[in-house]
Amino acid sequence: MSDWKSQVQQAANPKAKCQVIQSMLGAMTAESAEEFNILQGASGGEYGAEIKSYAAKCLDFAKKKFPQLESSAQEAKKAALDALIKPKENLPEIKNCSQCYQEIPFNALKCHHCHSVQKVQEVQKVENTYPVSALEIMTRANSKGTSDIHLSPGYHPIFRISGQLTDQTQWPVLKSSDTLSLGYQLLDPESKRIFEAQKEVDQACDIPGVCRLRLNIAEERQGPTMVARILPSTILSMDDLKFRNKEVFIKMCMEVNGLIVVTGPTGSGKSTTLAAMLDWINKNRRDHIITIEDPIEFVHKPAKAKIMQRELRTNTLSFNNALKSALRQDPDIMLVGELRDLETTALALEAAETGHLVFGTLHTNSAAKTIDRIVNVFPSEDQSKIRINMSENLKGVVAQQLVKRVGGGRVAVQEIMLRSTAISALIRDGKTYQINEYISAGKNRGMITMDDCIKLVLGEGLITKEDAYRYALNKADFAYTDDQVAAEKKE
Repeated sequence: MSDWKSQVQQAANPKAKCQVIQSMLGAMTAESAEEFNILQGASGGEYGAEIKSYAAKCLDFAKKKFPQLESSAQEAKKAALDALIKPKENLPEIKNCSQCYQEIPFNALKCHHCHSVQKVQEVQKVENTYPVSALEIMTRANSKGTSDIHLSPGYHPIFRISGQLTDQTQWPVLKSSDTLSLGYQLLDPESKRIFEAQKEVDQACDIPGVCRLRLNIAEERQGPTMVARILPSTILSMDDLKFRNKEVFIKMCMEVNGLIVVTGPTGSGKSTTLAAMLDWINKNRRDHIITIEDPIEFVHKPAKAKIMQRELRTNTLSFNNALKSALRQDPDIMLVGELRDLETTALALEAAETGHLVFGTLHTNSAAKTIDRIVNVFPSEDQSKIRINMSENLKGVVAQQLVKRVGGGRVAVQEIMLRSTAISALIRDGKTYQINEYISAGKNRGMITMDDCIKLVLGEGLITKEDAYRYALNKADFAYTDDQVAAEKKE
């Protein structure tokens, strides 16, 4: 890595990055091919979307000052890629690049033609060292109503049942070789290569006749560890999930354009809720649906709608690339697995603004925090514009948590916010702290706050007072002991 490149990467903020680029531009000569490539990368967003426009201006200046530098930089980049590839006589086979479909050497680190990263090295052979197979563990877990399976060195296999971790002591404690062998029974060859190169990988897989899984395998201090989420083999409908406000969800599904966000902590059922909503659209609307997920969790079979599902890494190299491409594929409805960064969020808002219905997820626990999180992704100078955009295009937020049900299982508690004139004004004016009051006032439209929903299920005897207090946002309203009341008064 060049010194200039490391300086740009390590700069603390966009202003500092621009200063480094300015210094680099002043030091460039007609032989500065590497620096020219850095400018190209910066103008393409490699070092952050905030400095793209400034880098593009610097790149134009460099092109005018050194006309031959662009071709020299391309040749230097090609030579660097050539150096990564073994001589042809030592290559065992070839592989088609998934992006440009040209043949590339099997051991190439990057495609020799379009430069996309390809992890294609040989994977190690792993023998099973555990007394039972991964198939047996997953089958047993599915039969017991497990939501997640944890396989980690130093522990028995652990099942999460009704929200509680339960050791499966009928099987021996796992060693690192056991977890690796169990994981390799489920990973496809490409995922194995990525795991060996990057020490972690996500993948979804089907066990025919048993269940569908979402896997994460990563290295930790004691060795490889795997967590598998069991996904329903069939997509649960709104009726199956016992949505209290089904008509409100249907209203959101009938929207023509705008942004709808489902939020909540990890494991709160966001994907299940979104799958139920997309399933309703699939069966009731004649539209084109495009989903971009990491990985694909629920497989939708075409019904009334035309549906196209794309998976990160398997079908696309990034959310951003897939979103840009999707805008040119005549979509009516788009699902973005997660609004994870500035560019993805900006593209999702752009799609919502240009007449598409966009669904996305975030890890927040209320509608107000969801709006703040989206706004705060953007630089301060753009935030007023984003508030205006969201005031016009945010059609709904569903914030949910899963609470342990009395008698077993879990119950979803959901905060629902819908667009209204008053809420749009609060978003535009940056007064999100007042949104809860307006959600409470909009009960006749199907809106409900998280705490009101918790009170509802508590009154029905579905959850305990202890869990109601744990999951409430305003805990003072749910304090049931003198110590809790005193603690809330102090706060």
